[in-house]
Amino acid sequence: MSIKFSPVIAAEPRQLPGFTSLHYIDLEKLGVAASPLAVLDDFRVDGLPFSPHPHAGFAAVTYVFEDSQGGVRSRASLGADLVVGPGGIVWTHAGSGLVHEEVPAIRGRELHGLQLFVNLSAKNKLTAPQVLHLEPSQVPQWRGAAGDRVRVVVGSFDDVSSPLVPAEPFTLLDVHLQQMISFGLPAAHNAVVYVLNGYTAVGADGHQEKLEGGHALALHGGGRVTFEAFPPTHLLILSGAEIGEPVIAEGNFIMNEPSQIEAAIARYRTGAMGHLAPLSNS
Repeated sequence: MSIKFSPVIAAEPRQLPGFTSLHYIDLEKLGVAASPLAVLDDFRVDGLPFSPHPHAGFAAVTYVFEDSQGGVRSRASLGADLVVGPGGIVWTHAGSGLVHEEVPAIRGRELHGLQLFVNLSAKNKLTAPQVLHLEPSQVPQWRGAAGDRVRVVVGSFDDVSSPLVPAEPFTLLDVHLQQMISFGLPAAHNAVVYVLNGYTAVGADGHQEKLEGGHALALHGGGRVTFEAFPPTHLLILSGAEIGEPVIAEGNFIMNEPSQIEAAIARYRTGAMGHLAPLSNS
């Protein structure tokens, strides 16, 4: 099976209170090849941008980049209150719904992170919520002879596997590329490649696209993909099985049909998703 390439798109800036910078990938421009991703934001924040808010029908993921000045504090109405430092991850499986808030762990110390919304298939949209996380030291790494380094945050790469196992298979690789690696994309999976800085050539089945920092593309199909750096490059590989189901999104709810959205709103308003008191701005 061959691999198909989407167009290359640039991350777009967005201005929001509390953020020092936010660049998002408009996944609609990548078409169905972006599935199961619903949101991809590269953000820097040092304030309290959002009060506690509900999620349902997907997983909200925050990965803290190693260059972040500080960690993330992640709270959820089911009782979780975690602080994860640079290089760690919080994977919040919202399922049927919870109330959630994430802020810089130390006020005034900038948090640089990746925010993902990973859609769930119909069978898991109403499962019980749970919060998974890894401390930086728990994220395994693959190292190549040429100096290439892959942090296997979720999923697996070569013979290295992450201990974080979400409800549905997903791969999140934080790649520091010196020369070249290859990645096996399973059949019927999609991958989004996002370059933070540097320059890479992405190749598969005789086709090649070049990506510079601040740009992304999607890959669909199955087979081997090569990544070659010019010069050393920092990039992310995000992949999962395509979800071929209807998608209805409203606010922080992602479901398959309007009645499920209405039911999620009702659960939130009646307190069935729990409660979370906001943090003080002082």
